[in-house]
Amino acid sequence: MALACALIGVMATACGSTAERDKSAADIANAVRDVQTAMKDETAAVKAGDARAEVENVQLIAQVQHERLVKLAQRAPTETQDFADAAEAWTRAVETSRTAVLEQAGEDTSTAAMLNVRLSAKSMDAEAADLHIDPWLKLDQY
Repeated sequence: MALACALIGVMATACGSTAERDKSAADIANAVRDVQTAMKDETAAVKAGDARAEVENVQLIAQVQHERLVKLAQRAPTETQDFADAAEAWTRAVETSRTAVLEQAGEDTSTAAMLNVRLSAKSMDAEAADLHIDPWLKLDQY
């Protein structure tokens, strides 16, 4: 069995370990949660009227977590690869949207960047659901 798995390059449950898949999924989810926590702080700062520092913080955390997710995606088991890729795309979209805000990009650019975040989040949540990870938003919240 191990030889057959090695020959076809499969890292599925039959060939890889459930623990490996679970660790990969947890690492990816933790990276996402770090960005989401920063985004919640950013929302509170916007309501208080002092958001620039928090927007910069979200941008930085998204950048750091994106770099981490690139590495996680490179070594993710097959079962979590799509989730890793979707989380990587989402963090890149978050970083890009915050860059647009900080650079005071035009309304069209900012709107497109924010829509990209929402679409990326929807894809990421769908991949999370496939792994039986609770999605961050429900489909009717997009």
